[in-house]
Amino acid sequence: MKTKMIVIAGALAATASLALAGPATADASIKGLAKAECRQELRTEPGELAAQYGGTGKKAMKRCVRSEKRQAFADCKQERRFETNEFIAEYGGTNKKALKRCVRDELR
Repeated sequence: MKTKMIVIAGALAATASLALAGPATADASIKGLAKAECRQELRTEPGELAAQYGGTGKKAMKRCVRSEKRQAFADCKQERRFETNEFIAEYGGTNKKALKRCVRDELR
């Protein structure tokens, strides 16, 4: 009986970890890329990050991530608007998915 309970508990734990580690959405990967860029900036230029976003704590990092995402979206929207043919060729259209592909490339 005890062995059966351990096996069931192990199976439940494995299922729970798979559910939590499911596929990331496009937005999550964009946010992750922006976070990575802000962390890199914090490591290389902490003074500049602190001056621009008001410190180096959690709130400053959130401001940095939000700013990076906004800038990437703005750049891609501008590219989509003014260089439409190149945008379509590179990202496969002008829809939201293509815009997100562009943003991911912009943040890498």
